[in-house]
Amino acid sequence: MPRRVGRPAPEIRRVGPATEPRTETLVLSDLHLGLRTARPRAVLATLERWRFGRLLLLGDILHDGGFESLCGEAWRLLRRLRGLAREGEAELVWLAGNHDRHHAPAIRDLLGVTVVESYAWRCGGRRILAVHGDGFDPTLPRRPSVARLIGLGYGWCMRRLSRDGEWPRRLDRWWSKSAGLHGLVAAGAAAWAATRDADTVLCGHTHAPLARRFENARADRAPLTYVNAGSWVERRPSFLAVDPDGIRLVHAP
Repeated sequence: MPRRVGRPAPEIRRVGPATEPRTETLVLSDLHLGLRTARPRAVLATLERWRFGRLLLLGDILHDGGFESLCGEAWRLLRRLRGLAREGEAELVWLAGNHDRHHAPAIRDLLGVTVVESYAWRCGGRRILAVHGDGFDPTLPRRPSVARLIGLGYGWCMRRLSRDGEWPRRLDRWWSKSAGLHGLVAAGAAAWAATRDADTVLCGHTHAPLARRFENARADRAPLTYVNAGSWVERRPSFLAVDPDGIRLVHAP
């Protein structure tokens, strides 16, 4: 699979926290609640500030330790998500990530949300597909139990061997860059979306916000746009706002 990440996608607007806090679909990815570098308070503040009709959680909302390693602020955030789902304030869609897929039964029981693998919808004439993106990562162990053990080890290192979680985070960034992970996931996701008649695909997993355009394998189809929402465990969190008039890649404060 090619490591190139396609051409820049100028149709995706990159905006700051001062942007208009209203959208049809708010997309958050890779919160990794349970890690030391998670920002549940900032996520909750974003949910309180923004108005949206649909909240799309793009996977790895929980880290491998699940509910047992959550702090009080993380529980406040989960209660807010449960309220959204139960009171019908907005449609809530939770996609499975490699770190929280095995928590799907507990998520359903505690929050009343069914975890799904992918989600598709139409918006402004575009057919959009959303998926976490771990299925396009050839560096992940194929055995879920091994991948889960690595995730638990990463969380343990953050809590026990690092005061602020910085050196494990730097190691993770170095590995992603050396493996060409951003390009691999982007190219794989674009190829997958093209086979499903989509023109836009949204992913997380790599923790790096990215917007790229790929030529469609079918000559009669328009280019396909790949957008990565980024994460909430890096120094500059980011998320997506999807509306009929376009997609905004928003950098949180």
